[in-house]
Amino acid sequence: MQSMNSNLENITQNKNLRLLFLLRNVAIVGQLLSVSVAYWGFSLKLAVEPMLVVIGLLALVNVFTAYRLKQGANRLELGRQEVFIQLLIDVLALSVLIYFSGGISNPFIGFFILQVVIAAILLEPIYTWLIVAITGCAYLILSYVSYDVAGLTHSMASMPSVSSIAGHAGHAGHVGHQVNDSSFNLHLHGMFLGYVIVAVLVAFFVVRMANNLRERDQEIYRIQQQAYSETEIMKLGMLAAGAAHELGTPLNAIQLATDELKASLDGNDEVQPTLNLLARQVSRCCQSVNDLMTVVRQPRAMNASEVEINQFLLSLSENWNHLNPTKQLECHLDATQGLKVVADKLLSQSIINLLDNAARVSDEAIQLISRIDQNTIEIIVQDSGPGMPEEVQRKLKNHMPITDGQGKVRLGLFLVNTLVQRIGGALSFDKSSSGKSQVILSIPVVDNSMNGEG
Repeated sequence: MQSMNSNLENITQNKNLRLLFLLRNVAIVGQLLSVSVAYWGFSLKLAVEPMLVVIGLLALVNVFTAYRLKQGANRLELGRQEVFIQLLIDVLALSVLIYFSGGISNPFIGFFILQVVIAAILLEPIYTWLIVAITGCAYLILSYVSYDVAGLTHSMASMPSVSSIAGHAGHAGHVGHQVNDSSFNLHLHGMFLGYVIVAVLVAFFVVRMANNLRERDQEIYRIQQQAYSETEIMKLGMLAAGAAHELGTPLNAIQLATDELKASLDGNDEVQPTLNLLARQVSRCCQSVNDLMTVVRQPRAMNASEVEINQFLLSLSENWNHLNPTKQLECHLDATQGLKVVADKLLSQSIINLLDNAARVSDEAIQLISRIDQNTIEIIVQDSGPGMPEEVQRKLKNHMPITDGQGKVRLGLFLVNTLVQRIGGALSFDKSSSGKSQVILSIPVVDNSMNGEG
């Protein structure tokens, strides 16, 4: 599932970049209109040349962004870092434009908060707080330093102090002017403090709301994947029930013919071992078909029950050895005696599938190991095979169908993974300390089994 989440994250970040691209287009048009109206409409002596250079650079950034979006669409690999860099470019551009158009006196300085909101929604908390810090520093610097625009520029640095106002108390008109300036100075300080408070509150609460939405989306995705797996199992169950019904008659005929051959060739020692093996395999097939038909007719027959883990695994290994006499299975049951797990036919079949897979690829003895890990029992199937390919592991995590080299669908591992997850377990793959491949099936221990039994 991690790989699928990564793909979804990639698609989401591409959509976010597309939104930033559109927003920057709107900002470029708005900035051009604002500069034009201020310079030619209100005759403000703005530094038009550097401002147009900044807007032109933003346009070039958007051209590059458009190329990136066109290059790969949703297939484009994009991380949060690139979205953060794009947003940082917008912050720096806005800072330069405000510097050349009156500094803190420019009413558009409040647009810094928009960058914080966008960061809080699109990015992780660390990037959001970086944007808060950067915009706060830019706001503070612009409060003291800006390009002098006649009739517009005011800054905290240029404002007189209260003591200097008192020193001119004898000049009533001058004092009135100084008091007005002092009031505006207080207003500028209040604007900066207000911005910091709003930015911190927005970053704190919007980040939390965005995280809640992400967690909700992940939970919805998990439920959808679980529903998909349940639907696939239901389809397979219907197909298996039909196949079991059709196989019953020919299997009974094969079993009868095998018994007759054994009876007629009773004295032939050369063929008896082969006939015995054939009889065991046919018996196994008949038993599997009967179990499946029992489930179809009586679903409660598959109800899970609490079983002692070592006894359960010993019984299962004996049955598997009986049906696979040419393979060697060694048991190392290290789990504490008396530990219980919830098991049913599905769990047994899942472990048998893992043993069958190991038998197909291993030339050496197969190891069946149990061990306790806190409140979880780990059932490990270890073999000398090459291990599970990364692609198969990825498909298992994403609940995707698994195919072999010939394109045939392999249902065994898919079913094992799904059935184990249904009982609260997990399936993982690893290498042992000796370099052998191992499949680890983790299932929870029954709660009341940890009270010192065994």
